[in-house]
Amino acid sequence: MIRTILALCSCDVGGDIMYHRLEQALAELREQGGAWQDLILAAEKQGVAPLLYKHLNAVDCKMPDSERRLLQSLYLRNRRSNSIRNKVVAEVLQAYESDNIDVLIVKGIALCNFAYSETALRPMRDIDLLVKKRDLKKAEAILFELGFEPAADHDIPEEYYHLVPMVRTTNGLPVNIEVHHNLLPFHSQYPLWPIEKSYHCSREFAINGTCARTLSLEETVNYVYLHGFQAPLTYEPFRFMHVADIVTLVERFVDRINWQQVCKETPTFLNVLSRFHYLTPWKSEIRQQLKLDISDQPGGHGVPYRGWPLLKLKTAAKTDVVQLTKNTFWPSQWWLQIYYGHLRGPGYLKARFIDHPRMVWRWAKSYCYAYAGNFRKRRRELA
Repeated sequence: MIRTILALCSCDVGGDIMYHRLEQALAELREQGGAWQDLILAAEKQGVAPLLYKHLNAVDCKMPDSERRLLQSLYLRNRRSNSIRNKVVAEVLQAYESDNIDVLIVKGIALCNFAYSETALRPMRDIDLLVKKRDLKKAEAILFELGFEPAADHDIPEEYYHLVPMVRTTNGLPVNIEVHHNLLPFHSQYPLWPIEKSYHCSREFAINGTCARTLSLEETVNYVYLHGFQAPLTYEPFRFMHVADIVTLVERFVDRINWQQVCKETPTFLNVLSRFHYLTPWKSEIRQQLKLDISDQPGGHGVPYRGWPLLKLKTAAKTDVVQLTKNTFWPSQWWLQIYYGHLRGPGYLKARFIDHPRMVWRWAKSYCYAYAGNFRKRRRELA
């Protein structure tokens, strides 16, 4: 029930159907004993606590005063934190402009400013900046001049897709900045994405009166999907925050997004959008405009990938190896549709019986090669 409530709240602007279902789910939660604190903690973990606060207020939800104050404090804390981050990123952007450094701001810091109705509604861990690889040292030096220091604990290799995170405490808030020279991790599942790919078509907006640039709308929705829902199997599962990002972008900019361009980059994107309907329902005008296929409800909607190699075998030894095996080779229908983009027919069957087992096999081979390489290395060291 908790995940159902959080899924429904994974949007900025709620509709009549969404609020009707939310009230039903909240009534069920109360009948089950009202695990309000568990709901709030899960919302914080999923990155949707401010959205939960907004939508529970919209339906005038009856909950204990202590939990209401806790949820309100999370919303107010995020509003203050994002206000501080905006001031800091505006300062950084002005410094980069003075030194002729082209920069795009991406992910949370961009979305909270141009997509959501309030900056407070989109939590973030850090500020992500994308610059040219040749500008990395200059961009890092400017951060040093502005009082940033490298994060104390990190394991960032030298040829990583972003520099060591830089941090500065401002008004009591540690503000973390990651300077990227590639938008996504270097992995075979991801395309190379330097700033040169996107700067010419980037989108301009303002942060505290300072000019900022981010990805185009088309690239933003594609990036959020890749980052949140097509990550390698070892990466953390999607969070409802990623659902909210896509739903909010689509609902706000549906008439301005070039959908032909989006589908050229990701041909199955509209199939993926149709699956979000079973988390937080699309408004009828959007369903009709995009011709989203919601004719059948998938099994396990909202269930993330829970198999190997995300969960390790040594973890399963303490729980259930049989269940881990099932989760690995037979993930939920909803997740399979989201990840591989096919709803039914030959495309879905190929994803279920060929593409996904082949993906697991590739991970098994890579782990075997890595183990063999480490074994040979240890033998040479002992020789």
